[in-house]
Amino acid sequence: MVQNTQSMPDMAKDDEIDLLAIAKILWTRKWSVVLFSFLGLCVGVFLTRWMRDVYSSDALLQLDSKSSKASAMVDMGSLFEQESPAEAEIRLIKSRQVLMEVVEKEHLNYSASPIGFKERLARKEGRMELSLFKIPDAVVTEEYEWIVEALTPTTFKLNSPLGGTLIEGSVGNTYRVPFAGDTVAICVSMMLAEPGQQFKLASSSVLEVAESLKKILNVAEDGKKTNILTLSLENRYPDKAASILNAIIETYVRQNVEMRSAEAEKTLEFLEEQLPSIKAKLDSSESVLTNYRHKVGTVDLTAEAKVTLDRQVHLKAQLLNVEQQIQENARLYTEDHPTMQAILQQQTRLKREIAKEEALVKDLPTTQQEVIKLQQEVQINNELYTSILNNIQQLRVVRAGEIGNVRIVDKACIRAKPIKPKRKIILLGGLLGGLALGCGLIFLQRLLREGGVSSASEVERETNVSVYAKVPLVKYDESKVQNNSLFTLAKEDSDNLAVEQIRLLRSTLEFSFFEQKGKTLLVTGVSAGAGKTFISVNLAHLLFKMGKKVLLVDTDLRKSRLSKRGLSQRGLSDILCGKISLEDCVVNSSETFDFLPIGAKTANPNELLSSNGFKGFLNQIKEKYDVILLDAPPINVVADAQSIAPLVDFALLVVKFRKDSIEDIQEAVKTLDVVGQEKRAVVMNQCYNDGSFQGYSYYYKYK
Repeated sequence: MVQNTQSMPDMAKDDEIDLLAIAKILWTRKWSVVLFSFLGLCVGVFLTRWMRDVYSSDALLQLDSKSSKASAMVDMGSLFEQESPAEAEIRLIKSRQVLMEVVEKEHLNYSASPIGFKERLARKEGRMELSLFKIPDAVVTEEYEWIVEALTPTTFKLNSPLGGTLIEGSVGNTYRVPFAGDTVAICVSMMLAEPGQQFKLASSSVLEVAESLKKILNVAEDGKKTNILTLSLENRYPDKAASILNAIIETYVRQNVEMRSAEAEKTLEFLEEQLPSIKAKLDSSESVLTNYRHKVGTVDLTAEAKVTLDRQVHLKAQLLNVEQQIQENARLYTEDHPTMQAILQQQTRLKREIAKEEALVKDLPTTQQEVIKLQQEVQINNELYTSILNNIQQLRVVRAGEIGNVRIVDKACIRAKPIKPKRKIILLGGLLGGLALGCGLIFLQRLLREGGVSSASEVERETNVSVYAKVPLVKYDESKVQNNSLFTLAKEDSDNLAVEQIRLLRSTLEFSFFEQKGKTLLVTGVSAGAGKTFISVNLAHLLFKMGKKVLLVDTDLRKSRLSKRGLSQRGLSDILCGKISLEDCVVNSSETFDFLPIGAKTANPNELLSSNGFKGFLNQIKEKYDVILLDAPPINVVADAQSIAPLVDFALLVVKFRKDSIEDIQEAVKTLDVVGQEKRAVVMNQCYNDGSFQGYSYYYKYK
């Protein structure tokens, strides 16, 4: 028995990916790869024709973040804000208030989808736009389909979902007809279609369409804190994409102006409501001052009193402005906010200064104190009245010329070139996808069909049993096999590569078998379909050609293929049962080896092969023949080969290339060890470089 060892570098080399082997496999299956690549390309061509063009349009808006009312303290407070003003505007643009108005304005809740497989594939679909489509609630279900068919470039007919024509009309006109106890209304605003083109109509809720529009509307700030907003939208039609986007920005800008004008209007109404009471209060304070002067006479104020009066009026006017700021900012900030804290500190300071001035007035005479008090009230009311008049005038100007804080920089324009689909990429993807799928299926097929070993060195390393030959897979006329159960490739095609490998097997056996005076040779397989009968028949013929007298014994008493079409029905089982002699059963031929069929069918084949009669039979025929080949069932399937193995001089274990696993081979070798057969070798059969071929189809399979 030849021992085989392998170094660690060689073992590591077995685990490496052999790119050359992969290339050879793909080259062998090149037509399959070409076919799948072509199919992938066809799928890519179909997708490029089937997918509709998608167009994009974009617009640009600028936000005005300046505020005339902002103070230094408010600007400092804005440093603590985390959200950019642009983020708030983006949310407003994508709000339902804007989008629902756009849906109604552009009639996006009405749709007309073209119907027709051929038209879509030929890219000749028509187009229809609806400005009105109302149907009764009772028929708003998927069971009812509303179909419009173009009659001419300007006329159409609406088919009833219950059958028949409901409306025949022309583009631009509105039609209303009774249907299902209600009314169907339709107005086709535009139609570009060939006669016979059909469209499926649908009417959706404004809210649902607005939510869908929100998903496809992209709004983003161009840069960081630039207050420049970029809006983009995709649609099947370039003019529709631009029209919808322009409607969005125009609606948003208009609502923005209306919102700011509404704020000015509300403030103006409030001030105009307060003006009469302030005027009455001013008149009352002036009347009180005049009456007091008539009563006590003219009172001259000292220079110090006049200064004190002016200072108090100025401080109280400032206090009124600060209190107004507190009321305005209280809606935006809490008292802990830095802006509010700064204003409150200013209020406290003004109150302290006013209290100091009032303390100085107490040192003046009583008459002057009263005059100062009355004049102070008159001046404060007068300044308040004048301030309100100025604010009213300013708000009227703002209301008349309000432009909002948003400016349209670029309107959406129509782009003639679609952005989707990328047809070249789709074609390339289809080609590469088909190529990848083809290669994947080839290797998956190999993986599913070829889970066994393919390396002779691996078999020798894992089992310590030599591999005597690697017989390639061959194909030949199947009819020859059907007509002759003893069909011999070595006889029909002696130059075949498989025959050459069997000759190599014969030469190897001369050194390990014949030189040791061996005569009996067992040929068995690891599993069914390994091709052990093919090896037996052709090896017997080649041994015969060497001048040896050869007998091939069919010991597969269960499911023989060799004896299935044999000329004689008598054979081994009859001899072992003592019914007939060897000479009466052997099929002789002057051109090749002798053959012994299985004989009559028996119910206990293993008992016959394990009996002393079979052992005596072998001793008997050893005297008449130079070589005796015993074709036995697979050793891992039934126990017949195990019974024969101890009685022979040498055992050949046939392994099917890429089918029998190393574990199955080890199990077969272990079985031979158990029965005491140490003289054995392995023959790898049906070897090939690709998984595209089938095995020898005439071999039986054990179930």
